[in-house]
Parts: sequence; C-alpha cells; structure tokens
Amino acid sequence: MEMLPLGDNGLGVIHALGYGVGTAWFKSAGTERDKALQDGVLAALDAGFRHIDEAEMYANESSSGKAICDWLARTGTPREELFITSKVSPDSLDEPGVEAICRQSLSRMGLSYFDLYLVHAPVRTDGTLFKRSLQEVWQDTEALVDAGLVKAIGVSNFRIGDLEAIYDAARIKPVCNQVEANPYLQQTKLLKWCSERSILVAAYCPLGSLTNEKLQGGPVDAVVQAAAERLGKTPAQVLLRWNYQTGRCVLTTTSKPDRLQEFLSIFEFELPDQDVQDISAAGESQQRRIYWTQCPQFPADPSQGTE
Repeated sequence: MEMLPLGDNGLGVIHALGYGVGTAWFKSAGTERDKALQDGVLAALDAGFRHIDEAEMYANESSSGKAICDWLARTGTPREELFITSKVSPDSLDEPGVEAICRQSLSRMGLSYFDLYLVHAPVRTDGTLFKRSLQEVWQDTEALVDAGLVKAIGVSNFRIGDLEAIYDAARIKPVCNQVEANPYLQQTKLLKWCSERSILVAAYCPLGSLTNEKLQGGPVDAVVQAAAERLGKTPAQVLLRWNYQTGRCVLTTTSKPDRLQEFLSIFEFELPDQDVQDISAAGESQQRRIYWTQCPQFPADPSQGTE
C-alpha cells in the first residue's frame, strides 16, 4: 500500500488508505453491531488494511479494539505494523478533558498508544464553543505526545480559521486534518492551506456520491461511470483514486468483505489527468456538505460559510 508523510519533521508515514469504523456501524447498536464490527475489522486486516480509523464518538472502541488485539495475537504481527487513529469527542474536551479521554480510549481498545490522535471538531456537536480557546485545547493535545500516549496529533473538521487559531503558537504542529471530501465537497482552499504547511488532509465520505441519497444522481455520476468503464474499474475505485490523486489520504469502509480488495487495489492504476479534471469540474457547481450540518459553522452549502 502507498504511504504518505506525516508532517515535515520526520514523524513518520501513514497508510494512504484507511479503514473507518464509524459511519457504516453508526446506525445499529448492541451485541449484533459489536459482532459485525469485530468481523469487519478482522476482515479488513486480513485483506491487507493496516490503517484503522476510530473515535471516541463512535462508541465502539471496545469492539474494534478486541478485533485488533485478537488479530495481532493470531497473526503474530507486531503492533508497530498497524496505524491506529482515534479522536477525542468535542463534547468531552471541557470535561473530563483530552488526556482522560485518550487514556479511556486506549484502555477500551487494549492499546498502549495511538499513532495519531485528533481533536474531532473545533466546536461541540451542537455548534457551541468550548469553555477554553482552541489554543488551550491544542496545548492539552500536545501533552499527549509528551506523555507517550500518542505518536502524532492533528485535527478533524477544522476550517482555515480554526487552524490559524492554533498553528503559529503550536509547539507541536498538527500533522493531519481529517475532513469530509468528495467531488461534491472539494474544499480546495483548505487543501492548499494545509498542503503548504505539510498538514495531510484525510478524506472521509469519499464515496458520498455513490452511497448518500443527498448526493446521488448528480452530474458526477456520469463522468465517474464513463471513466470506470473505460479503465475497467468500479465507480468506487475511481472515486477513491480521485481523492488520492488530488492530494488526500483516503478513509473508507464497508461491511461487505468482498469489497475490501476492490478498495485496496486503487494503487494498481492511475486516473488520467483529464478524468481527474472532469470529475472535479462535474462536482464543483454543486458543492454540498453532509456531516456536521447541525452546527451553524458548517452549512450544507459551503459557499455560505468559510473553509
């Protein structure tokens, strides 16, 4: 699998394709979901995924952690060969705080450290502000590195203004900003700002035009389908590859094991530049946000807010 650098100070690399344990498992609950999630993570690891994306907010850390630990024990694979990301919920930042939540998450997952730990959003889930400044929150996140609880730190769902609030004063710079990204939400200004500062942008919801009813049926579909047919690939492969070729790490998921190899094989081909441009152009006129729209900071129409 392709690897991407994390920051510009030798912090290491990250697998360019990650398996997310949030969205696909968010709609169900209880032991049935727990078993399905464990099976999904095990299948992903067996297929070749080595980057697992978790979060406190997903409320499934014990299940994914059990699958990870069981797989490591069964295969004899060193923990260092996996890349595990997690995130502190914005509703936990004021109380009990970043370090307490990080330690709880590690305990639930049976791990001694996270490779990457993110502040999940710059505001609470209802859009209200934290009691403390983003700079103070970031200082607490930096302390996790000092304590050896995490290898690298970053953010998620941060806009340029949110990043500017922490970046210059940061003792340890953020190495990643995980955001919603697909042809219908390209956030090119944010991507450029992050790239210029060696902040990797990681894309969630990369298959939104295929899987989300709010995005299906738009102008991207025909362009993606034409490229897929010409290249002998699936529309999902084309969309994942588009996100990667436009400069992002890509996070995806599936509860169908037969699709895992389909996703992993996106590094076996390259989209022609014209296809990349055509897909971008097709989505550009209908930019729409799916997640976090309950917060006034993240309107469904991104032109009404700031990147």
